[in-house]
Amino acid sequence: MLERINQVSRILWDLTKFLALFVAVSILTSMLFGPDIPFFGGILENIKGVIDSLGSEGLGLIIAIIIILSVWNSRSS
Repeated sequence: MLERINQVSRILWDLTKFLALFVAVSILTSMLFGPDIPFFGGILENIKGVIDSLGSEGLGLIIAIIIILSVWNSRSS
């Protein structure tokens, strides 16, 4: 039973890392090519809304940078 829980935990962790990397690539693509690009174009508006709702001090930006750096560091290890 514990082995199964560990396996599910690993799968969920890998999925979380993949989704965080996908969000980072989406933001980068939207920043490079603008809002007219299909599928990635509107992500900056969505992210801006989240960052604005978290606070004007840039708390959302700090959280996004931490997520990107943690994925980057785990890939390089």
